[in-house]
Amino acid sequence: MKKSIIYRSLFIIVGFLSVACFNDESSLDVNEIPTVVIDTTGIGSLSVYQFENLKVAPEIAYEGISEDDLDYSWKINLEPNDTLYQIIGTEATLDYPIEFKPTSSNYAHQLVLTVTNKANGIASLMAWPVKVLNNIGEGLVIAETSDGVNTDISHIMAPEFTPDLTENSVKHHVYSALNGTTLAGIIKQMRFARVYGEDAIYAISDADLYRINTFDYTFGGSNDDLFYAAKDSYSPDAILGVYQGDMYIDSGRLTSTYLGASSRYGLPFSSDYQVPGKIAANPISNPAVVITFYEQESGQFIYQPSITQFGDNTMYPIPAITNGNFDPANVPDRVILAADVNTDGGFMHLLKDQNSGKVELYTFDGGESNYPSPYPPNPLGYFDLSEAPGISEAEHFAFLNDQDILYYASGDKVYAIIYSSSTPVIAERYSVPDGAEITTLQVYRQADYPWRSGSYLALNNKSLILSSYDGVEGEVYLLPLINTGVGNVDLPNVKTFSGFDRITAITTQL
Repeated sequence: MKKSIIYRSLFIIVGFLSVACFNDESSLDVNEIPTVVIDTTGIGSLSVYQFENLKVAPEIAYEGISEDDLDYSWKINLEPNDTLYQIIGTEATLDYPIEFKPTSSNYAHQLVLTVTNKANGIASLMAWPVKVLNNIGEGLVIAETSDGVNTDISHIMAPEFTPDLTENSVKHHVYSALNGTTLAGIIKQMRFARVYGEDAIYAISDADLYRINTFDYTFGGSNDDLFYAAKDSYSPDAILGVYQGDMYIDSGRLTSTYLGASSRYGLPFSSDYQVPGKIAANPISNPAVVITFYEQESGQFIYQPSITQFGDNTMYPIPAITNGNFDPANVPDRVILAADVNTDGGFMHLLKDQNSGKVELYTFDGGESNYPSPYPPNPLGYFDLSEAPGISEAEHFAFLNDQDILYYASGDKVYAIIYSSSTPVIAERYSVPDGAEITTLQVYRQADYPWRSGSYLALNNKSLILSSYDGVEGEVYLLPLINTGVGNVDLPNVKTFSGFDRITAITTQL
């Protein structure tokens, strides 16, 4: 009897449930809710090169909805795995420049698309992981200032100085975009280095030494971060490199290290001589003499055979000579304009007489090996360049190291001085547009020149890089050189890159 009552009760309950289900289904048939379907076929994980546009165009099906009734929101998190997002688009498709630093292999940003029906507030969401790829490779690193107080870093890649590239890629304000700030001070010199296998740019202002990691152009340290021993203040004069050696000059003191095996600079060499910011450093492997310089305080030329602990790293005066073209121990009252080394290991020093105003070129050979201390460089030539137009006012100089040619910029013009004979030949080679001034000048050399075992790009050591500023815009010029021994500019193939602020320094990177 009890079982029969239970069966009847279950039958009644099932009956009521059946009626309820029937009524709900009828209601849904009459009041169908419109939906949005985001078709992501073929769109899985996303990747984009840094400083290029992230483009996403999903197929969106509107079932019973007008497109005008929909709101779109694209957002991406500011850091991989972060919960803080920013809106980067409000259209059905996304086209947005990505300035985040490159992501490592185990991390990705998250991109979220939200499509909202304005009529009922119902939202459809879709998310994708986004990898940011490194898009800054071999090319030119540009230091520029917009306010005359701080410096930003931009970058140029082009087929002429970027292997396997077919079109130009200019990225403005790379450093501030990735770090949220500029560098304090005006950057006056930069150089590329490999530090424990990591690529970096070192840059100096009047009061700071900076390191910038070129993988993602993030800040890599400054001043005390880059030295084993801290100092109260810094006054950088120059940063230079030789074969398996890196040098830093500060307040007349020379410090060396090998950044390939050390991430910091040590203590300066002990010496009574004041090392200037413009020295001639021999980049070839195992030269007899690594550096020479003119010491303004004593009015003589100094040489140092080695910058390592394994060689003779004492600074010596080049001995006096009374029967040569000049006496290297008696050149008083000069200031240094430029210095360099030719491919034969010979040294060149460009000085200006403070009394007469004459600009003079002094040349030496590279010295001679003699263990444990080599013989000093011998004076070779003296050239009075005072007749060169505007050279007394010139601030920018560049030596060709495989030809006896010195370029200098004065005002808006570039001149070549050919000193292969006893009487130099001077000729104008290029001029920038009227109203502009030349702000930098150098020979284009790839960042690992001359240490590479393989080949270099065609214009390596065969072109000039200069920059100009007209009060509004800065420009970078690539000037290919032709006619060996004469140093003409290949005018039809000059190339210009625009859109910069005032450029203060340029270097190359790998």
